[in-house]
Amino acid sequence: MKTAVMQELLTGNKRLPGFDGQWTDKKMAQDSYLKARIGWQGLTTAEYLETGEYILITGTDFKDGRVDWGNCCYVEQERYDQDKNIQVRPGDILLTKDGTIGKVAYVDQLLPKPATLNSGIFVIRPINKSYHPLYFYYLLSSEIFKGFLNKLQAGSTINHLYQKDFVHFPFKAPPVLEQTAIATVLYDIDAEIENLEKRLEKTRSLKEGIMQELLTGKTRLIKTDKKQGAA
Repeated sequence: MKTAVMQELLTGNKRLPGFDGQWTDKKMAQDSYLKARIGWQGLTTAEYLETGEYILITGTDFKDGRVDWGNCCYVEQERYDQDKNIQVRPGDILLTKDGTIGKVAYVDQLLPKPATLNSGIFVIRPINKSYHPLYFYYLLSSEIFKGFLNKLQAGSTINHLYQKDFVHFPFKAPPVLEQTAIATVLYDIDAEIENLEKRLEKTRSLKEGIMQELLTGKTRLIKTDKKQGAA
């Protein structure tokens, strides 16, 4: 359901009530700030720390479109200070460009600690508020961007998304006010899905607990006698 709604809203096939403005053609190259760590900058996995004050985000830390902060490693302050362009902040869109390319995460909250990126991730920000970051996050999560990646990968075994290719990603966008409304609708759907999944997980845990009690004999059912025959 969500995928279908996203496709309709992000292509303009379905408009939200009260909006009728023209959609405009945009391109990454003109409308986005796009940065990544230049090479490894000598950063090695030996520098990935279990604790610290400066978070290092990798593609494996993406979970359900957000950064799983509890799963992240850390680096020394020197590595964080090394490149100001990739110091992460709220509203950033993160995209994996190596290995499993095209995984997306949106930074929708204040960071628990200062954070930077490893070399496998792009950080994307709109230039001059040309689009709403959350709207663009959903666009990169949609079939529209998947189609763009499929064209890049056609007939090859590409496992790297090059900036020279990505900057030519074309997309359409309505006025920013409508982008905000679309992003809000999709965000609310995500929140409802998350709530339903939590309720489902809670119900499953309850069932497993009851099964364990009944099947081990720790809890016994009460036998009820039924009167036989008629009075």
